[in-house]
Amino acid sequence: MSKKTILKFSTSGLEFTHFYYNYYIYQYSTGFAAASALAEKIVHGSQEDRDHYIEYLKAGKSDYPLNIMRKAGVDMEKEDYLNDAFAVFERRLDEFEALVEKLGLA
Repeated sequence: MSKKTILKFSTSGLEFTHFYYNYYIYQYSTGFAAASALAEKIVHGSQEDRDHYIEYLKAGKSDYPLNIMRKAGVDMEKEDYLNDAFAVFERRLDEFEALVEKLGLA
């Protein structure tokens, strides 16, 4: 199988082989964490945070992605954005567990 193969069929069904190349899952998870941190700033942050987001959208390809994200308030070279994303995930998990308990599904 070549590295360019994205999908292949096997006896167990369809396999997504791109998960195994070039740290794909790492790229996906760091991008998701950065997006979560950015979304938190937009929804729950200050007007300044929202203004930074508008500037982020306007930036396009004018700079390296890390620099653009940093200007938007998410510094992906520090662990803060990961901790922020973990906090969002923990809140969502707490909400889910409370809902399961409330509905008597536990």
